[in-house]
Parts: sequence; C-alpha cells; structure tokens
Amino acid sequence: MELQQLRRAVREQADMEIHVVRHTGSQLYQVECLPTDGDSQLLRRSGKPKLYRSLDAAEDDLRRAGVHRAWLVHQVPNDEVVGRPPNYHHPLTSRIPLTF
Repeated sequence: MELQQLRRAVREQADMEIHVVRHTGSQLYQVECLPTDGDSQLLRRSGKPKLYRSLDAAEDDLRRAGVHRAWLVHQVPNDEVVGRPPNYHHPLTSRIPLTF
C-alpha cells in the first residue's frame, strides 16, 4: 500500500488498525496496515517496503496520511523460529498505543 492509498483508506475506513513494527535487533521501523475487510499490507514506496530510521519519521508520515492512532509493535523473531505465531494482540506485553 502506497502512502496515497493509505490516505484514501483512512478516509473510507475509520476503523483500520495501523501497526508501527520494530524488529528486535534492528533500528528500523515498518508500517503495517490491517483493514477490517482484507489482508494486512506494508506501507510501500515505489513498490518496496518503506523503512523508517526513527519512530518520529513513521509518525510524521502517518500524521500526513490522516492517521491519529496506531500501535507500536515490538516483533520478536524467537516466536517465529520456534513455530509459535507472534502475539501482537496482548496489549500489556506486545503493543503500545500511539496517538498523534
């Protein structure tokens, strides 16, 4: 999903869930969009996943797209290595609410 598509989707679907994902051992962030009626999609630029060097940079793009709330998700690769699905929906351990 490109930034322009995200703007359009935010206007049309107010209940879309947005995750700002940080991978363990990396200083980079990615934005994942989870529409209620489809599969999750990464935010892209020119067809490639868009990577952010800081949380502030990701928040700035989301703010420009009209997003006011998102979740900061810390992805731990150990879950995937041992065959366990990542647990993003447990609010106290794996995601932090962001408002801007």
